[in-house]
Amino acid sequence: MPVRSYSDSVPRILHMPDGSLILCEPLDDDIKITHAGIGEHITLSGAFAQRMTDYLSKPSSAALPPFGPLVRRHPWLVALKDAQLMQSTSRLLLGKTLGMLFVELTDRCNERCLHCYAESSPACSARLSREEIKRILEDARKLGQPAVQFTGGDPLLHPDFLFAVQTAHALNYPLIEIYTNGLALNEALLEALQPFQPHFALSIYAHDAAVHDRITQTPGSLERTLKAIRRIQAAELPLRIGIILMAENRDMQAATIDFLVRDMGLHAGQIGVDVVRSAGRGEFMQDNQPEAVSAQRLHHKSEVSDAIDMPAEIATENRQRRGKLCISASGDVFPCIFSRRASLGNIRQQSLVDIVQALDCRQQAVPSQKRWQQCRQRLSCSDCQIIAYILGDERSKLSDSQGGAHAVT
Repeated sequence: MPVRSYSDSVPRILHMPDGSLILCEPLDDDIKITHAGIGEHITLSGAFAQRMTDYLSKPSSAALPPFGPLVRRHPWLVALKDAQLMQSTSRLLLGKTLGMLFVELTDRCNERCLHCYAESSPACSARLSREEIKRILEDARKLGQPAVQFTGGDPLLHPDFLFAVQTAHALNYPLIEIYTNGLALNEALLEALQPFQPHFALSIYAHDAAVHDRITQTPGSLERTLKAIRRIQAAELPLRIGIILMAENRDMQAATIDFLVRDMGLHAGQIGVDVVRSAGRGEFMQDNQPEAVSAQRLHHKSEVSDAIDMPAEIATENRQRRGKLCISASGDVFPCIFSRRASLGNIRQQSLVDIVQALDCRQQAVPSQKRWQQCRQRLSCSDCQIIAYILGDERSKLSDSQGGAHAVT
């Protein structure tokens, strides 16, 4: 078999004309090609693998192999001839345009969930100022027409929460979503929100109050969240529910979905299922990582969405890849709410537009098969896996600079 010739057989990223990403991953003498947006993959071998290797080594002088009948099953292969090796970090993050903006208004929360990716609790106090919220929303509209999700912590606890929604509405954000536990959603606040017609997203961990409340570490939280759901339904505002699987509730998935459909009047398309992400407090829940629950992840996969971090209108948009950004309650900018190991900048030091433009001057991490496997295990979204792989891990860099054993390579 031919000897591989590009960078010690490490994964490479190709950028398609529509903004989607293609991962080229060496597998012994073969090459696995994965379309990150739709999750399809093809394994090339023999002469096909060698020609793909030549192309990845010198794309300007080598031609891609003809894919023949494979194109009928995988039409996206036609555009592969126009793909380019990943060079622009800003384009990597944004794709064709910014499609989703997460704004963590505060890290304060009235629950203490075991797995919280943001490590929120009632003791937290960081929050964005009124002026920062306005500037973030204005700058993000210069980067595209994104949907915006206000989250936290619990966004309802921010004193300028209503101002944030009003501002997003005035700036013509195409979709405004509020991700909350609902504990602070009273009738007066819901009435004040009505003119802006926001979407709502809430998490339910189990139909059993003892299990749900044990996960939130907040007695009575299930009853109060269900009351908020009924209020939202009565107001006829769009609503979706996320179920996050972990050791405490993974055997209750089917029963919880049945409860939400039968007793709460939800339909399957409003319910998303996911696993604990390796971020925040969730990073230390070793038996709750994606591989530990993959066998039970989607009991109702054909009926239930697994996109719980963003609305289905955005999550299912595959015609053009649209990027996402997250601004934390401390002003840090991350590629996603769950991908927090490498900050892109801070809006208290630079504008969001300047932060994005500066990304093309940022040194990309050295390709590494080991680090790619770590990204794939830690993050479930293929886009986030690839972005984390390109950006590297600031914590590993810090450890290395202080004499640690693990460098980003």
